[in-house]
Parts: sequence; C-alpha cells; structure tokens
Amino acid sequence: MKKIIGNILIRFLLKADTKQLINLYHKLINDLAQFERDIIREKYNIPNSFRLNGFNIKFYGNGKIICGNNSYIGEYSTVQAFDNCEVIIGDNCAISHNVRIYTYTYLANQNFNNTDVKEIKIGNVKIGNGVWIGANVFINPGITIGDNAVIGANSVVTRDIAVNTINGGVPARFIREKK
Repeated sequence: MKKIIGNILIRFLLKADTKQLINLYHKLINDLAQFERDIIREKYNIPNSFRLNGFNIKFYGNGKIICGNNSYIGEYSTVQAFDNCEVIIGDNCAISHNVRIYTYTYLANQNFNNTDVKEIKIGNVKIGNGVWIGANVFINPGITIGDNAVIGANSVVTRDIAVNTINGGVPARFIREKK
C-alpha cells in the first residue's frame, strides 16, 4: 500500500506545475503548524480563546503552563516550564513574536569551562492581565510582570515589572507610568 501511494505521489509531483507545488507546500506547512498547536493545547490544557499565532511556537517542559483568555503569543516564541515550575499568562495579553519565557537557566557568574555541575536559577514566571510584550523579549526565571504593563521590543527582563508601567532595554528598566 505504501508503495502504491508513493508512486501516485511521485507521478503527481512530476506532473504538477509550480503553482500546484507551492499550494501543496503551503498546505503541508499549515497542517504541520496546526498539528503542533493541537499538541500544545492538549498537553498544557490551553483554552481555545488563547491564540497561538503563526509557526514554530514551542511550549515545553514538565511544569505547568497556564494561559488566560483572549491572549496570544506570536510565532517563533518559546515558553519553557521546568519541573515543578509554572508559567502563568493572564487574560488579554499580547505577546509578540520571538519572545522567550524561561523558568530555568544557568547563572552567568561561573566557570563554564569545567565539567562540574553548573549553578542554576529556577523560578516561576507570572505575567499579569492586559500585558503587552514586544518582539524579541527575553524573560528570565522568577519574574512577575504586573497587570497592564508594557515591555518594549528587544528587552531582557531580569527583575519584576510593576503594574501600569512601560519598561524596556537590556536589562529592562522602568521608563514611565502609563497614563
């Protein structure tokens, strides 16, 4: 049976024009992305109102990932929930593309050239309601982002963010209160 299906597919591909091949490629890519989104939704019990926008969104780890309603995360983003840790994303959040949220990382102030066990930082990440996180933001373990806060694009969040504030930079710093 596999041989028959393979032969039919090869004949189709050899006879197909460029437009048909492009359409087939896009269909396969979209189906794969939907398959990955379905796996994420099932593993972490993500509500249907939480949008996984785009391709290559990775949720992984044995911890908990809790996502609120009417929120979304953009393509190429990663959420890591290490063992016994949790990431909580509130309601009405806008998380742009290529955002990294981690609950586990190495501490920088150590010798990485040895084979000893490395020092690590582990901590839950909590993102409040109505938070806007710009593109290419990195959120370290143990961070709490308050409700209605904004994190500017390309920021690295190394400490907690207060409610109703605009923050940005490397490391992310308070810019101003929201009006």
